Amino acid sequence: MTRIKTVFAALLVAAIVNVVPQAKAQTIKVLLAGSSAQWQTLALGAYSAGSCVSGGTAPCFHYTNSSFNLTDTRPTVKGGTAAVDTGALWLVWDSAATPNVWAFIKVDSGVGDRCYYAQPHCNVSDPTFPAAGNLISSTLWGDGSSDSTPPSNIQTLFTSGTALVNAAASDIRPEDALFATCRANSLLGGGTDGLAGLGYGANASGVCPKFGAALTDLQGSDIQSGYPGSTSTAHILAFALSGKDPFTGTAVPAATTVSVGATPVVFIFSREGALAGASNITDQEAQTLFSGTNCDGSVVGGSGGPISVYLREPMSGTMNTTEYSVLRYWNFSGASQETGVASQNPLSKSCTAGGSRYRAIGTGEEVKSVLNSVANHSDDGIGYAFFSYGNVSSIASNADYGYLTLDGVDGIFHVYGTTIDPGQPSTAGMLPSTSNLPASCSGAFPCPEGKIWSGNLSFPNLRNGSYRAWSNLRSISNGTGLASLELLIKASQTYVVTSTPDFVPAIKVGATDPGLPLLRSHYLQEGVPPVNVSAAGDKGGDAGGCILTTTGVATTSDTTTSLIQVQPLSGCIVFP
Repeated sequence: MTRIKTVFAALLVAAIVNVVPQAKAQTIKVLLAGSSAQWQTLALGAYSAGSCVSGGTAPCFHYTNSSFNLTDTRPTVKGGTAAVDTGALWLVWDSAATPNVWAFIKVDSGVGDRCYYAQPHCNVSDPTFPAAGNLISSTLWGDGSSDSTPPSNIQTLFTSGTALVNAAASDIRPEDALFATCRANSLLGGGTDGLAGLGYGANASGVCPKFGAALTDLQGSDIQSGYPGSTSTAHILAFALSGKDPFTGTAVPAATTVSVGATPVVFIFSREGALAGASNITDQEAQTLFSGTNCDGSVVGGSGGPISVYLREPMSGTMNTTEYSVLRYWNFSGASQETGVASQNPLSKSCTAGGSRYRAIGTGEEVKSVLNSVANHSDDGIGYAFFSYGNVSSIASNADYGYLTLDGVDGIFHVYGTTIDPGQPSTAGMLPSTSNLPASCSGAFPCPEGKIWSGNLSFPNLRNGSYRAWSNLRSISNGTGLASLELLIKASQTYVVTSTPDFVPAIKVGATDPGLPLLRSHYLQEGVPPVNVSAAGDKGGDAGGCILTTTGVATTSDTTTSLIQVQPLSGCIVFP
């Protein structure tokens, strides 16, 4: 073991020496990995219509491409193989003599958290540095610009594999992401419902491995996609929020979590057959479907018949938000979507009654599963995703697809099926897109929230606390990276008010948007005591925490902790 570490260290030093001339030629301010919900908005904040985020020298330039690698090298110190995830990358760089660089690779929240806390951090690379992909519309950048090709010194950062992640973007708190990873990477069993561990690893049920553990304990079995022909997998690798990295033994520095904004989870579905006529799903109905008890369209008021139910990987931020705010709850009541699936990898399993359940890896594949459910499985499909215009674009403004209210509450607009909001489709339950934007927005973004929603504020039922399935998006960093990250977040929050309203900003923006007046109660998670102090940084888990009303997240503290949701619309209990 000592020899392996020594060789690894020598190779790392050699790699750094070999790129010193290039490394002196640019400065990475922020390199994020994680949540798709923040990807576009943070890009717009970094670029700031060419004037650059604070700390940059105008003009700035931008680049996007969909095929970069995010590599976790830590398994190699144990004789294993590096874990590689792929995702879309944006780059923004400025005109300083020593260029400043901001970047973000889009993967799952759990992957982003792991890659930031990993010691060493994951690296982002593509040995060919592909051509610009223009993945973000030129109309959104603020000056009509298209992607540019970065100069060679910036390209070298990403072809050499020396660009290291220094921040995470996450749909859930890091304490919840760590719990989800340990839950997956442990033996099936434990807890009241026998699902504290999910069976993809050899550790005791629900227990995190520590430094010194064998590779087989630190690295669980990859979770495979159930989408036909897909090769996507979710890697389960141990990490730590403090103490020592489980693979390398390197100290894990303390980090700060910054609130970005809140976005709802919506249940999306095709409605060409068995789900035709469905409009609402209750907690109990969702538990019936997603636990595999009865996968028939009649469960949610559809015309009836077998349907396909699509789950996400258990480290996903979307999965955990849905799991603990609608399905299993934190006191093990309800019914988990992981019921009876541990032996199925990839998941493709008949329900006790009705249709079948399948696993999707990533938001894009989850939406694609619903889009192609009839083609792939000959029946309607239902799944869930954090709403953003980009996430649902492939099924939006199409009467064959839609979303459901949750316990009778619309997660996007004021009232389901009643066109109160100017940007709401006239067909009940149809997902919005650019085709529904008001004429004053000329059918394209940028379009401010005040023109899409009556009353000028986005996601009204999330803001008033009646829609329960949502999460506060976060970004995590420390040191100089944290300072740059905070500037980037502040710049980006303007764009969800004035340009593309994908989420509710966490803080007040200008004179029109007061920010999010809510937080979720925190509770003990992975040994971290709960603290609901928004301005100073929250601590502890909060996926499925009880919704608490404040007068503004940026300035208000709430010391009520350890409350979790256990039933729709009301009812919270102390946990644990």
